[in-house]
Amino acid sequence: MLVAIFIIGSLTIFSFDTSQLNKNEQNIVPKKWRNVGSKGVVEKNLEENEKFDEIKITPSTYTRPPPPPPSQPQHVPKTSEVSRPTSQQKVEVNPLNRIDIVYKANERLNQERAYAVRGAMKYAWDSYSRYTWGLDELRPISRSTNEWFGLGLTIVDSLDTLYLLNLDEEYREAKKFVRNLDLSKETQFYPSVFETSIRFLGGFISTYHLTNDQLFLTKAEEMGKILLGAFEKDEVFPFQTYNFHTKKGHFASWTGGCVILSEVGTMFIEFEELSKLTNNPIWKTKADKILDTINNLKTEIPGLFPVYIDSKGESFCNNHISLGALGDSYYEYLLKMWLYSDKKHERYRTLFVKSANAIIDKMYKETKLGYGYIPNLINNHLTLTQEHLTCFTGGMFALAAATNISHDDAISKKYMKVAEKVTETCAKSYFATPSGLGPEVAAFDRETGEIIFNGSNQSVPGYFLRPEAVESIFILYRLTGDVKYQEWAWKIFEAIEKHCKTEGGYAGLKSVSIPDLKDDLQQSFFMAETLKYIYLLFVDSSVVPLDKYVFNTEAHPILINKNYKY
Repeated sequence: MLVAIFIIGSLTIFSFDTSQLNKNEQNIVPKKWRNVGSKGVVEKNLEENEKFDEIKITPSTYTRPPPPPPSQPQHVPKTSEVSRPTSQQKVEVNPLNRIDIVYKANERLNQERAYAVRGAMKYAWDSYSRYTWGLDELRPISRSTNEWFGLGLTIVDSLDTLYLLNLDEEYREAKKFVRNLDLSKETQFYPSVFETSIRFLGGFISTYHLTNDQLFLTKAEEMGKILLGAFEKDEVFPFQTYNFHTKKGHFASWTGGCVILSEVGTMFIEFEELSKLTNNPIWKTKADKILDTINNLKTEIPGLFPVYIDSKGESFCNNHISLGALGDSYYEYLLKMWLYSDKKHERYRTLFVKSANAIIDKMYKETKLGYGYIPNLINNHLTLTQEHLTCFTGGMFALAAATNISHDDAISKKYMKVAEKVTETCAKSYFATPSGLGPEVAAFDRETGEIIFNGSNQSVPGYFLRPEAVESIFILYRLTGDVKYQEWAWKIFEAIEKHCKTEGGYAGLKSVSIPDLKDDLQQSFFMAETLKYIYLLFVDSSVVPLDKYVFNTEAHPILINKNYKY
């Protein structure tokens, strides 16, 4: 995420105006959604003279799949005949789950693939633990660390993935680390407030929802109080970076002192949920004030917001509109706050619909070959590119269509078409490359409409283990039941295993055309998001059902607030 922000941000400044899986039990958890409405059964295990409160959620809410049986085959077929439902078979009424029939028809294959992804997660975790335990991120080639929090980022970001994938020993190790973690300890780092909110705060809240373990709520509240210090008195927006120990913050110089839309506009879910869990309105008040300030600013195109905002919230700093770096998750959270509110928060609904319609009318394009994509809009000119980060929009529009947020069937059909086209383009941007992995920025040939990925025509050829493509593939699979999405995800997973797995962990690629050139970084979001979404494509609909949870932008599932009051 940061890599793209600095790449795209630097480009923007130039135009800147200054046994089996889940047996018969039904579960409930969606992309950022997981249900915990009843009390868990506490099992106490003693390990290294320390008690761990292992919470098993009752079947009425959530049951994790058991670990693979000893006889589980190690090899998973690369290709297979996938059964499809006949025309007489009926799908579920739930518009957010249409996979039950096709999942059951291919249950054994799905189980094998889920366990293969589980094995990849264990390998990534074991590599991190072996070489950089307690540090932020692993550099798998050099066996060194990438430090920018000083707080064991990978451990916190991986908590809910470890739990969901039933990696119990690894989860207990992570929990022990978190129990002893001093979030305000002295470090030299000034972490991003935005990244802290989505990774640490979101990770703690999500794990609390999944396990009902009070430790994680305590840590969430502790981190929430730290983040309050990033807001100077009477200021709407927090500092961009903030030292948790010295309580000093900064606005980045590379943005000209302006704040970033996707950063300040992506605190709503985490802050609202923390206020609900602690019965303290202070975080919700901050989030509401940010939303008010952004939406009181005049925009040239209603619903489309430039990515840089004056730090006082008085004006925009440029005319760069993006659904990729610097803008993406603001639009994502308009939709997801409406979903999080159990579809009660009318303001988020109307704001999202206005933005979604403007995105389609003013930004969405199709090439001569039919590739649908959403470019950046810079000074009223559309680029011939689409960022990998923008691939999340496929899932966003699909969820908007399935929930009929517009209250208009014709508009919902339009949303679904865009969702399918963008997701297909993102998948094909992977399949078009020699490595089978997608570029950071794909470009499109003006004459032929072909995808360009080799660094020319403003394309950026690196692959950084990003989740956005498989995120949308996962959502489209859950909403349609079309097994082609599973096949796309499996093909991507095989490419990751082939080209990104090293002796020291998983590394991104400097070029999707030259797989041997690795970037030497196992991103924490690879474990928090990418592997989680791929795993969820091969388990049944009871695991993180989309009508019970909403994923934050770091893929941490957070319970929908069924008692939301607006």
